[in-house]
Amino acid sequence: MNTLTAPAPDSIKAYSPLGLAVYDALIMNGVAPLIWDCPSSRLVDHYREHLGAHHADVGVGTGYCLDHAGVDLRRLALIDLQPHCLAHTARRLARFRPDCHRRDVLQPVRGIGPAFDSIALNGVLHCLAGDLRDKARVFDHLAPLARPGTKLFGCTLISDHIAARWRRRAVHGLLNQLRVIDNRRDIVADLHTALEARYVDCRIEVVGCMALFSAETK
Repeated sequence: MNTLTAPAPDSIKAYSPLGLAVYDALIMNGVAPLIWDCPSSRLVDHYREHLGAHHADVGVGTGYCLDHAGVDLRRLALIDLQPHCLAHTARRLARFRPDCHRRDVLQPVRGIGPAFDSIALNGVLHCLAGDLRDKARVFDHLAPLARPGTKLFGCTLISDHIAARWRRRAVHGLLNQLRVIDNRRDIVADLHTALEARYVDCRIEVVGCMALFSAETK
């Protein structure tokens, strides 16, 4: 089981009780469609396409996509470093009787039980420091949750298409300056290389400046 001895990154500090209370309205229904040019409905569809009956959600946020996916889950594990996110999402998804686990994905994620059918990593990579070549170690740390054929999927903000819209440049510059995200060096090619090195059936779709990815464990 991993430990939590390192200082909490700045990115999770935005997920305070107040931040979580306004997140869906501000981010999912505001910034996502208007700044990122990626409607929240597309993120929900991406979840719906890849969810398995035994699912692990890593970096749970508010649980928006899972709540709106309209699927039934036999087993749900919520995994996050921020306890406010775990508590908020567990209440929202109480119908699935989720198990909550406080873990740091910068270390191997162990002690959670049998492998899962699907693992979601939504909005986590762009919150980590470094470029996607550095961040790719997270995929290795999630290996204890997977078995052959487990579907791994998620989304991350990339820098490739930010320059195409002035509003993207302004908001991403501010979020990087505030250390809410760190994606100035994140490019699609590095994400593709990281996935191809570890998984099969790797797919990436760019919607606005969001990369929606999926892959299967070997």
